[in-house]
Amino acid sequence: MNAEIVVVGSLNMDMVVTSNHRPDRGETVLGNDFFMNTGGKGANQAVAASKLGAEVAMIGKLGSDIFADQLLDNLNQAGVDCRAIEKMPGESTGVAFINVDPDGDNSIIVAPGANIRLTPEDVRKHEAMIKDAKLLMVQLEIPLETVKEAIWIAKQHQVPVLLDPAPAQELPDSILDMVDYILPNEKEIAQLTGTEVSDPLTAKLAAVELINKGVTTVFAKMGEKGVVVISANRTFFVEPYKVTSVDSTAAGDAFAGAVAASIVSGKDIWAAAKFASAVGAITATRKGAQASIPMLEEAEQFIKQAAQNQ
Repeated sequence: MNAEIVVVGSLNMDMVVTSNHRPDRGETVLGNDFFMNTGGKGANQAVAASKLGAEVAMIGKLGSDIFADQLLDNLNQAGVDCRAIEKMPGESTGVAFINVDPDGDNSIIVAPGANIRLTPEDVRKHEAMIKDAKLLMVQLEIPLETVKEAIWIAKQHQVPVLLDPAPAQELPDSILDMVDYILPNEKEIAQLTGTEVSDPLTAKLAAVELINKGVTTVFAKMGEKGVVVISANRTFFVEPYKVTSVDSTAAGDAFAGAVAASIVSGKDIWAAAKFASAVGAITATRKGAQASIPMLEEAEQFIKQAAQNQ
């Protein structure tokens, strides 16, 4: 069966340390808990979309170390088609070093490992997989030329593209012009547009700049301040769900996977944003990356309970 969503992206093993505060420059901090989780923005989003009911396949690269099989096992258990994920002899699997403070905020350093070896040629080998999909998902933890090639292939076959522009970096208009859905947070949209975002009004102004660059729909994420969604003919604000954050590591990836799963299931962008906000909120209340992402039934129950409590 063909996948509804194809994810071209990264796979990492996350190494997480909690501490009472995140270290400043030159400071050593005594940490608290340590644990490892399967992660990587691409893999997280693939798992999220699969957990939320979509048929998902992933294109990516792993090393030849002990982390590779753990990452593959977790993806397989989540129902992701892994046939286009290649192990590279002699390479290390990507790793992320994550520090989480008591408020659930985090600082992350990523060592990309085999992810940096994912080339445009690798993506072209799987053009048929992208051609048959309903949506392509990409992020920026793999080489930019590989991201651009994946997007270009999708557009040749009229496949919509969802871009999570993280980690934040400048992107050429030639890429943005091919993007159907973009999901930046405050730092990322500032990097893309030069407009600082602090509230729904400034988020709207920044989102309009991306629309003017050719993006079809912008989901401007402001964390606990909500989400502004803008397309050519619609603008609306999605109120945040009030939760106590424990670890925000994968909340953005869960949001992206939820938007993607909603789109391929036929939901409109308002319903997709509302659903994704709930999924992101649930994810932030749990430790870890892929393990913290809810199943579809959990998300639906959370939304129902929240409506009853209003």
